[in-house]
Parts: sequence; structure tokens; C-alpha cells
Amino acid sequence: DSLILLLMNLCETLKELLVESADKSEVCNAINDKKLVSMYYAGDMTLNPGWRTIEPVAAGLTKLKGNRPGNGVVRAWQIDGATDRPRTMPGWRFFRLDRIRTWTPLLDTFSEARPKFNPTGDKSMYGNPWCITKF
Repeated sequence: DSLILLLMNLCETLKELLVESADKSEVCNAINDKKLVSMYYAGDMTLNPGWRTIEPVAAGLTKLKGNRPGNGVVRAWQIDGATDRPRTMPGWRFFRLDRIRTWTPLLDTFSEARPKFNPTGDKSMYGNPWCITKF
């Protein structure tokens, strides 16, 4: 019986690890510190899950139908890695926090706003962002 209980606990722990998502405070720390981030993105409908290098600039909630709050997301300039849209690399991307499996801020930082950066928020987000890069 104790072995079965141990195995059940191990399975629950592994499930939690496998569905890990990026933490809101970790994301905002990287945004505020202008840190490049290496992340593993599993995506929802993505054809190419994998490692990406990004410059995260804003985080908040998506809009759902009826202008209701949706999922936690990060808006970022992707500079390298797996993508479903290679013709638009580097470029702007939206990443759902619950689809990010690994979030690792790097030592490198970024200092310039990319083209079409909106310093007041993101029209695809619900309300004001939780955090946004200041240039």
C-alpha cells in the first residue's frame, strides 16, 4: 500500500512539473529589467513547439469575446528559435503563459524599442498590462 501511495504522489508531482507555466512575477521581472529570455514554448495550436529567445516587453490578459479578460500572455519580440512564421522573424509574438514550459532570463539585456512598440499597452490585451517595458 505504501508503494502505491508513493507512486501516486510521484505521478502528481510529475504532472505538476509537466504543466508548469511562466510565473507572472518572473515575467514582469524580466520585462522591467529588459532581460532577454530563453523559453520553451509548447503552444496550443503551434506547429513548431520548442526553444525561443525573446525580448519580453509587456504582460497582461488577452481579450475574450465580449471584451472579457482571458489568458495571461506576454508580448515579445522573438529574435531566435522555433516559430510557425519564419518569414516574419525576427518579429512580434504573443505567448500564453500557461503554454510556456521553461522561462529562463539571460544575462543579456535589450535597450531599444522595436518597430511598432506601443508604450501604453497592447490593443490585443484586456485593460492595462500588468507590466510594460520603459525605454
